[in-house]
Amino acid sequence: MIGRTAPAGRSSLRRLLRGLPALLLAAGLASPAHADLFADNEARRAILDLRAQIAKLQQDDQAQQAQQSQQIQQIRNSLLDLSNQIEQMNSEIAQIRGRQDASTQQLNDALAKIKASQSDLTQRLKPFEPVQVQIGGQTYTVQPAEKAAFDQALAAFRGGDFAGSEGQLKSFLSQYPASPYVPDARYWLANAQYAQKQYKDAVATFQSLIHDSPNSTRLPEAMLGMANCQIELRQIAAARRTLSTLVKTYPQSDAAQAGRDRLAKLR
Repeated sequence: MIGRTAPAGRSSLRRLLRGLPALLLAAGLASPAHADLFADNEARRAILDLRAQIAKLQQDDQAQQAQQSQQIQQIRNSLLDLSNQIEQMNSEIAQIRGRQDASTQQLNDALAKIKASQSDLTQRLKPFEPVQVQIGGQTYTVQPAEKAAFDQALAAFRGGDFAGSEGQLKSFLSQYPASPYVPDARYWLANAQYAQKQYKDAVATFQSLIHDSPNSTRLPEAMLGMANCQIELRQIAAARRTLSTLVKTYPQSDAAQAGRDRLAKLR
């Protein structure tokens, strides 16, 4: 380390000072026989040279110390600058992290809002999305409003509101003429009319069901209902024809069994 290693100039000065007594002793104790070899002027010159060397070494030592102090100060200044730079970098990193955290939070908030909006939109659109229903053993896709209108009309019929059910079913058939509910809507409309003793209207409705929906599972019941209306109208011959067609076309149906009983009573 700089603070612990003795400078080269200072070491040389110490060696020179240790040798000084020997030189002086040699100069003062020289025998008279050798006075011609080491005269006073030579001793003075040696001392002056020695002093000059000592002064030079002292100057060199001071210069070296000043240079070392300057280097140490430069190192300290560099360390201080480096420390300031590190502190500044730490501050910038903290700011960047803060901005990243804020951006991440903003992104999370935005995603949460989008998710909530999607969920809300899904809930709002759900009443308008097509739904699957079972009609006559088959699966159909209908609009929610379409299903709701039919269910409401059927609920009115089952509740004994035959006039209300009739009006709702007629409105349904007008609004949804291609609906898979049409055969059932006509069947229940005819029954609502029958319940109100509107037999002619009921016969016409049953006939439209039989004519327009030949594959409907409601046909056996529709034929039996139409025969009942014809009996109420005293159209016995027509009732017999209807019941005979029922028994012949759908012999295994429950409606055909009831039709046989009706035919037996009409004979």
